[in-house]
Amino acid sequence: MTGDTHLRAELYLRGDTYGTFDAQQQVLNRVKRLEANGVFSESMVAGEWQRIRTMAEDKRSEAIRTYEEFTDWAGQNGHSLEPAFERRNRSYVGMDRVDDVVVFPVVSLAIYDGDHLEGVFPCSDEKRTYTVGDALEAFERGDEDWLAQFDSLSVDRTDPLLEPGVDATI
Repeated sequence: MTGDTHLRAELYLRGDTYGTFDAQQQVLNRVKRLEANGVFSESMVAGEWQRIRTMAEDKRSEAIRTYEEFTDWAGQNGHSLEPAFERRNRSYVGMDRVDDVVVFPVVSLAIYDGDHLEGVFPCSDEKRTYTVGDALEAFERGDEDWLAQFDSLSVDRTDPLLEPGVDATI
């Protein structure tokens, strides 16, 4: 890929999952190398989300807004965010309460060009699942056409919805 890129990589990590730190660090290191090689003009850990968020929850609503943006992109492309992102009902023992929740993946990657969302990984269509690893491998081998198979979505923003942590820039 050319060194004249405007692609921004936003990496989202789930912080409440035991035993995934090394795998997440490997993805971080790959993204960092791609930025150093000029594939991405910018890369960041856009935020850390927890495993489950209710759709009506006020706290960390940016996670749900990010999920909805990703869902809009997937729908425009005839894709789904499942099975990596799971939307389901959660009930509580001894209560009549049922919440609509989203279960977030351990790691996800969003690629932006300015205010256009170019790709969300993982995602799937009727034939296959496109993983974070698939996207990174395409960028690493310099396959400029790989990302072009997806339609972009105008998102009218250039910063993550989630507030990055202290060490968010990678």
